[in-house]
Amino acid sequence: MIIGSLGSLAGVLFAVIIGLAVGLIAAILGLFFGNIILFDSIALAIISGVLCNSFLTIHTAFVLIIGIVVFVLLYLVQRTRFGFWIIGGLLSLLWGFVFSIFAYGFTNGDTVWAYVIWGLGTLFMLILHIRAKTKQY
Repeated sequence: MIIGSLGSLAGVLFAVIIGLAVGLIAAILGLFFGNIILFDSIALAIISGVLCNSFLTIHTAFVLIIGIVVFVLLYLVQRTRFGFWIIGGLLSLLWGFVFSIFAYGFTNGDTVWAYVIWGLGTLFMLILHIRAKTKQY
């Protein structure tokens, strides 16, 4: 009887963990497609903090401050017209490049597919950036 109830508890706990994981993934994807500017700022803040901690061996407390400053600066700069086109354009190119790396791997090294996906991915991400920019105002 005890073993059966522990098995039921483990099953419920496993279902809760899966539900939380699915919810987290859905929230991240919703942020990605819903407000790419905010997603980019958060992602680059996290990346800058990890790089500062890994390569410069800066204390974790300072890394947190650096990440917050990077987030605020990127978000504010992307809200300006000039900063939006520079940062949004460069990040769209970067996202397109990431998509092309996946395409290159999935097509066994076909560079034509990689370049086509890079172009289409960049265009798609630029549209997401413009959509997020027009939603802000």
